[in-house]
Amino acid sequence: MSRGGSGLASAQGWEITAEPFYAFNCHCKLCRKAHGSAFGTYWFVRTEQFNWLSDTNTVRHYRSSHLLSRSFCGACGSVVPYPSEQSKQVVVPGGCHDDGKKSDCHVFVAHRAPWFEITGDLPRYDDYPEYTGFQRVEEEPKEPGPKGVVRGRCMCGKVKYHVKERLKIVHNCHCRRCRRARAAAHATNGFTSVDGVEFLQGEDNLTSYKLPDARYFTQVFCKTCGSKVPRLDCERRIAVIPLGGLDDDPGARPVDHIYVDYMARWYEISDGLPRFSEMPGRG
Repeated sequence: MSRGGSGLASAQGWEITAEPFYAFNCHCKLCRKAHGSAFGTYWFVRTEQFNWLSDTNTVRHYRSSHLLSRSFCGACGSVVPYPSEQSKQVVVPGGCHDDGKKSDCHVFVAHRAPWFEITGDLPRYDDYPEYTGFQRVEEEPKEPGPKGVVRGRCMCGKVKYHVKERLKIVHNCHCRRCRRARAAAHATNGFTSVDGVEFLQGEDNLTSYKLPDARYFTQVFCKTCGSKVPRLDCERRIAVIPLGGLDDDPGARPVDHIYVDYMARWYEISDGLPRFSEMPGRG
């Protein structure tokens, strides 16, 4: 078998030549910030079962812990494959693939986002399953913040922001653009007015990528660590907020799944939220 994947910009392309032997949905804080989503889905293959199909000139690296150096595309911000430092394996983001292995389990569920409910029958672990032999990475305790404000920041801490308005709506989006941009099963985005987000620091450390054939679709991310951060769309007067980057509970929850006609075939929706082929009212 051979399955190809790529990020949003298609600047980076790769293939895996064997079925992954592990497939985890990871709910840890760092994965949520890296993807801007409720969880990242990671496939594990041996080094000889992975090939880059393009050069790696735009790949950037960020050491998020003493055990892990993550990789992302510096052009578009998508998480891209990286070698595991605990074993001779390559860790591949499943969201960049339309087809592939279904997830085996949820890991680090003790650290899941408060706005995301885990449903379905997959096994759940507070750590890595014992059979992997992987060492865990301890989460830093979260300090209490000011009342009435939802805090957000990137992994490296250079970018910090506040969400000052209650989210108007939250969608789980399964379109190919969102899946490749977030390198996840789906994006979870909340929306406020453009004035609902205030950057406290690090705006000069942000970069963005606008998809050339899209009218609006733009990904904004920290150029040091690749974390996904809010996009202020002044033309439409809205802020698009990747919920995975939030440190506090925004109070709002996803109301539906949109663009499910384009969802990854390896992912199964197991909650009871309404599903729409595209945007509500469009199909």
